[in-house]
Amino acid sequence: MTLLCPRCSNVNLQEIVVSDVVIDRCPRCAGLWFDHAEIGELVGRQSRVSAMESIVPSAEHQDPALSCPRCQTVALRKLMVEQDNHLMYRCVSCVGTWLDRGELREIEDPRLVDTLKAYFTH
Repeated sequence: MTLLCPRCSNVNLQEIVVSDVVIDRCPRCAGLWFDHAEIGELVGRQSRVSAMESIVPSAEHQDPALSCPRCQTVALRKLMVEQDNHLMYRCVSCVGTWLDRGELREIEDPRLVDTLKAYFTH
């Protein structure tokens, strides 16, 4: 199934393999789509990451401008992770996560950032 970028709408996400985990990246805006638990697979099951992945935002945080690339008709919901002060988007149906370009750096997990830097420099 081809996934469309929630930001660019008509651009297909491209699958990339990072440390044996397949994530999806938009070639235009460089946003990243993580299916449920993929972030944890990349950085390990730290309590901080597990807590972040378990949060599903309430309906009041729904962003009708962004649709889930996996579910297509479900609007993504804004999730501000207060302790890290960064914004991500979560699908309440498949629990996938969208990160806009640059938001990954805000998570500040050096293992994930280093792994992705290594991927994009080769």
